[in-house]
This record gives sequence, structure tokens and C-alpha cells, in this order.
Amino acid sequence: MQFAAPQLLMLLQWMDSAFPTGAFAHSGGLETYAQADVVRTARDLAALIAVKLENAAHTDLIVVHSAMSAYAKADFAQIAYLDSLCAASKPAKETREASEKIGRRMLASVLNVQPDARLSEYRARIERGECSGHHAVAHGLACAALGLDARSALLAFGYGLAANQTAASLS
Repeated sequence: MQFAAPQLLMLLQWMDSAFPTGAFAHSGGLETYAQADVVRTARDLAALIAVKLENAAHTDLIVVHSAMSAYAKADFAQIAYLDSLCAASKPAKETREASEKIGRRMLASVLNVQPDARLSEYRARIERGECSGHHAVAHGLACAALGLDARSALLAFGYGLAANQTAASLS
């Protein structure tokens, strides 16, 4: 993996738990696990994060990769389909809503610093109700717009998931 300096800086900012996507405010059920004494120690938290990363490998990470391909082809039908897959993979309403809020905020923040016609079109389709704006889709599209390779985009998404879960545990 090689990054140009602007790519690396952008990626580090996007994955920072303080980046204004609101991801830090969504604990992914951590409070429930803590109240049920499932997560009590750092080791418990690490095990939870490992499970979340394993689950993401079967859902969100596939969507990130597919969104990058759809970006390259400007295939907005595929992008809408990926948004629907994200919704289907998140049966809990709160999880779906969190994914949409984080994705939409990420998209808006990225567009503020990295104007891009395809990202703007995606945002317009969200506003028209044609797409949902799920986090994995927005992440894949944003990474493709930045010119990142798929491996870097996938590692960044996984890192962001782990970092935000860790940040949530400190609250």
C-alpha cells in the first residue's frame, strides 16, 4: 500500500473517532453488553470487537468493496442495491438508522473537503429517497473518489469500526 500524502491525511482524518460523522455516539450495543456483564474487561471488549469485525467481513466489508467497483462504473443502480443490502443486514432499527446517519454525515463531510461529481450525485439520490446513505456504501464511494485501493479502504473501515467501539467504551 502506498499513499500520496493527501490521501493518507484524508484517510487518517476520516477514520479518526473525532471526525464529525457521529460514529463515536453510537456504541453498537456496548451499554447493553456492559449491563448484562458480557463486557467487563479490556479482554471482553477485544473479544466483542473481534466478533464485530468478523461480522463486518460478511456484510459491510463486502459492501465497501462493491461500492468501490460501482463508483468506478458510475453504476447508481448497483449503489442503490448496496444500500438496500446494508439495510437488510441490519435487522435492528437502531443499527440501520445509525448506519444511515453515519454514512450521510461522512458523505457530507467528505464532500466539504473533496468535491466529487459521483459523490454529489449519490447525495442527491439520498435526498430524493432513491438511496439510503449507509455507512459502508458512503465509505466505499469516498475511498474510490480519493483513489484508494480496495485493501486500504477495507482496512480503514475495519480500523474505524474498532476505534469507534473503543472510543465508545471510554464514555
